[in-house]
Amino acid sequence: MNLDPRRARAVLSQVDPARTWGWPVGLRDGALLGLLAAGLTAEELAGLQASAITMDRGTLRVTVHRHGFAWSVALTADVGGHLIAWISERRLWGSAQQVFTGPRDVLTPIGVRKVLIRYCNPKPAPARRRRRRRTP
Repeated sequence: MNLDPRRARAVLSQVDPARTWGWPVGLRDGALLGLLAAGLTAEELAGLQASAITMDRGTLRVTVHRHGFAWSVALTADVGGHLIAWISERRLWGSAQQVFTGPRDVLTPIGVRKVLIRYCNPKPAPARRRRRRRTP
């Protein structure tokens, strides 16, 4: 699946910031999809460190190395809000730690793609089974 920024922006509104098993998966997914919508690649997101995220005069900026050059993107308020919530939850401001992790370890580029796929192709809710009534 190609990581299309328009597709990531379209599913960003579906993210629920709730916790799953005590882990803030929704906050992470919102920040991840927001940065995909801003044009970052899965490889850049998997290697993104918190020290690459800065705030200058109210603008949140993410700087990555792309093709040997430093490339930065200024985030819009909605995308930046998701990222600020995730970094604040994990207490990562200014550290050299990986930004995107899962409950077990750091997120790989394949894991980034799986997050986008999960929101683009949601599973339908399972049908409820009807109980049989016993006849006396």
